[in-house]
Amino acid sequence: MHTPTTIREAHDWLRWSTDRFVAAARTYSEEELHREFPIGLGSVFETLLHLLGAEMIWIGVVTGTVDRVVWPTRASHPDLDAIERQWRSTRGEWDRYLAALAPPECERIVERVRDGKVFKQRCGDACMQVPTHALYHAAQLSFIHRNLRGAGSNPYSDSSWIVWARQRLGSA
Repeated sequence: MHTPTTIREAHDWLRWSTDRFVAAARTYSEEELHREFPIGLGSVFETLLHLLGAEMIWIGVVTGTVDRVVWPTRASHPDLDAIERQWRSTRGEWDRYLAALAPPECERIVERVRDGKVFKQRCGDACMQVPTHALYHAAQLSFIHRNLRGAGSNPYSDSSWIVWARQRLGSA
């Protein structure tokens, strides 16, 4: 079972990690931001949109508001500023939800409909899907950055849990 503390910490890591990738993305030209790579979602911009969409979907799943979620697109979020504005709003929803998270809520069964199929999962597992999903895409973003800037050029490329934990302790 996932505890509220573990879930909150995983979401703290998630914010730290995605904020690092947005900061790195801000160093790219428009061409680099949208350059296609044969990995993941293809570009840094599309990957960030996808990560944002996942946070939006899953907060909707756990709060019962998923029917109101509109998946972010390049048309609706044309630049990094728009992505960051939406992330602030979505993270505000997560903040309210996580602040009240208690063990019984982690066991509650929630549903997600995808491609017409209903999937059931515990709320705690739905909450953990967001940071673990982001970890998968963090590796892709690191790969893309190394290809754009070269190995060792990105202070943001290591988004591992241990780097985050060390920074929290002030021993990085």
